[in-house]
Amino acid sequence: MCFEADDIMTHEEFKAIYLPLGEGMYRIALHYLEDSSDAQDVVQDVFTKLWHSREKLDGIKNPEAYSYTLVKNICIDKLRRSKKTVQPGIIDERSGDDPPDKQFSDREALQKALLCIESLPEKQRDIVKMRIFEELEYEEIAKKLGISEINTRVQLSIARKTLKSKMREKTWKR
Repeated sequence: MCFEADDIMTHEEFKAIYLPLGEGMYRIALHYLEDSSDAQDVVQDVFTKLWHSREKLDGIKNPEAYSYTLVKNICIDKLRRSKKTVQPGIIDERSGDDPPDKQFSDREALQKALLCIESLPEKQRDIVKMRIFEELEYEEIAKKLGISEINTRVQLSIARKTLKSKMREKTWKR
């Protein structure tokens, strides 16, 4: 579907090009957020952003990739805003809203998670700490460590898989 550069995308063109992408956008948002309601909100936000910027959409060569990238970026922003940052060695003291046994359980789980991170190989451990605790982007981590951005992503992926596996173990080894 083509329209002149001076034209603003019509409602029909928008419906024909972008609305069919809603299901795919929802699946991506659900993958990142693991919450149906939040995923629906993100898809609605993306549709709203797309509609409000429809005068610029004529230059988009791949509407699907563009929309999915918007979804991914909004999800990542949402996750970062909602995430509490945890400093290594410091345990989050709760306000007392949870029962004491729940507070102890959470504190114990955090300590175990930190131990698992410390057990990673040095490069993976550094990448995890920079990404989680310092909230650095892949490019920044790669520059600090003198490695490629792709290598940073691969090492982080391996580290995350290792951490998931270790966190599932019933016995914790120091």
